[in-house]
Amino acid sequence: MAAAENVVTGIKDKSSLAPMQVLVRGRIESSSVHEGTRETKIMTPAVDEFSRPQLLEIRSKSRIGEKGEMVTVKCQLGGYQRKAFTVKDKATGEMRTVVPVEHTLDLIDEN
Repeated sequence: MAAAENVVTGIKDKSSLAPMQVLVRGRIESSSVHEGTRETKIMTPAVDEFSRPQLLEIRSKSRIGEKGEMVTVKCQLGGYQRKAFTVKDKATGEMRTVVPVEHTLDLIDEN
């Protein structure tokens, strides 16, 4: 639990992040436009030498930056569920329903 507290205290102005908002820091890997929405892939630094970096996709109206640029942006966390499907548990043979959940990150424009 202490690690999570350290992350929160690392933010200079805690009041600037509302519930369901996140601060993303990383390097822009790519950017494209899909159906009028810009989708920017950002690679975050690994937490430690034994972890892999995380790749996140942020949706926005305009370009966040250029490929290779380090950025820090505030995003709104969201999500939705996809169509449910049934799978068979290999260990028990029992059928169960799985409902996939997708997370989204939308850039908060601070203009």
